[in-house]
Amino acid sequence: SLPQIKYEDEVRLLRDSFEGMQHSLTQYIEELKSTTASKAAIENELKVTHDIQMSMLPKTFPPYPERSDIDIFGMLKPAKDVGGDLFDFYISNEQLFFCIGDVSGKGVPASLVMAVTRSLFRNISAHVAAPNLIVSTLNTALTEGNETNMFVTVFVGVLDLKTGHLSYSNAGHDMPLLLDANGVTILSCDPNVPVGVCDDWTFTWD
Repeated sequence: SLPQIKYEDEVRLLRDSFEGMQHSLTQYIEELKSTTASKAAIENELKVTHDIQMSMLPKTFPPYPERSDIDIFGMLKPAKDVGGDLFDFYISNEQLFFCIGDVSGKGVPASLVMAVTRSLFRNISAHVAAPNLIVSTLNTALTEGNETNMFVTVFVGVLDLKTGHLSYSNAGHDMPLLLDANGVTILSCDPNVPVGVCDDWTFTWD
């Protein structure tokens, strides 16, 4: 602590200035501790959110080692701790259902919409096999009550593993690339609009 000075002179003013600096520094240190603790808590929550998001996506590759007719690999790396990119796939009744998508925006809001979209894809495709109807139903679900005006670009495909026939519907997503012995080509498809934008849009399919 600083010594007490009885006289009102320059030394007293200097002493009072130092005391004020001490109090300000002490307050700043306490605020810095609180801010650092809050930041650490937020970073921890983001890590947990990241882990939850990643756990929702396929992560075992090859996913079907017992099959010789198909091989799948996927990877997702968000630009931030969490994001809106998504992909999913599963086999049911000798059909491979898959989707690739991207939610508008970044961070936690996009990750929440991503989780909802992935769950909706699973639930809808369990009852509807036509890719355009999957996308259409997904669009209806995401458009309803969409007060934040977020949307999702998504490509949905259904591959018949018995015949090798692929049917698909695109909702505003980048056209996929096909790689074969002849090189790389773009899979032709109608762009349509992203899901969550227009509730009465008629989605085409190929």
